[in-house]
Amino acid sequence: MRVVVTGASRGIGRAVCEVLAKQGASHIVASDVAQNDALPELVEHLQAMGIKADAVPADLGDAAQGAAMMRTAIERMGGLDALVSNAGIADPAPLAQLAVASWDKVLNVNTRATFVLAQAGYEALKASKGAIVSIASMSGVNAQVGMGAYSVSKSALIMLTNLLAQEWARDGIRANAVSPGFVNTPLSARVYADPEVKARREAVVPLGFIAEPAEIADVVAFLLSPAARYITGQNIVVDGGITTSLLRRIPGRPRNTR
Repeated sequence: MRVVVTGASRGIGRAVCEVLAKQGASHIVASDVAQNDALPELVEHLQAMGIKADAVPADLGDAAQGAAMMRTAIERMGGLDALVSNAGIADPAPLAQLAVASWDKVLNVNTRATFVLAQAGYEALKASKGAIVSIASMSGVNAQVGMGAYSVSKSALIMLTNLLAQEWARDGIRANAVSPGFVNTPLSARVYADPEVKARREAVVPLGFIAEPAEIADVVAFLLSPAARYITGQNIVVDGGITTSLLRRIPGRPRNTR
């Protein structure tokens, strides 16, 4: 399997690369922003695992850079079997004070980039009857107050993924989204360093714990595998049960009135 993974150097992206390498990927192109020092180390790590790996940096807020990265990746790998669009950003702010520039920045990276990457990879994915997995968020299923355009961008990403699935199904291309809940990544490490906050978050997760990146990566790997060959246009929420637990938190219990 020849795979492009964006936002690859840390957290979920890195875990996706490692899981796919363990499961037999032949070549991974890992992409992240150019100033990310962790990207070369990841490539060395993947090569030590016995697979071909390349780093192709790109700022996915720039559509031209995203498209160029995909062209370079396809050329280096001699084709493309899978795209994992994982790169994402947040710029928290209440909507009343949200700058238009912030809105554009978040939408460009979290939503538009997947469109650009998929479009640039279309012919190669069509030739291989490949698959796309977009990393969305439970915040795209339920509004997360105070996060600016983040929830909007992830909700739009889920719909974009569905559209890709429907429009490209006859080309043999599958497209699905994965929406993580609470995940212990380098970006959230400061949150979970506070034992009280960590315990409070665990308390609202029905399964009672915070996910590690590999638990998200395993779902991504499944969706790219032949075992998921009849699954397309889906958003798989991997959140320990949070998004479906609203009714259990309502105070009081109804009584039988008969």
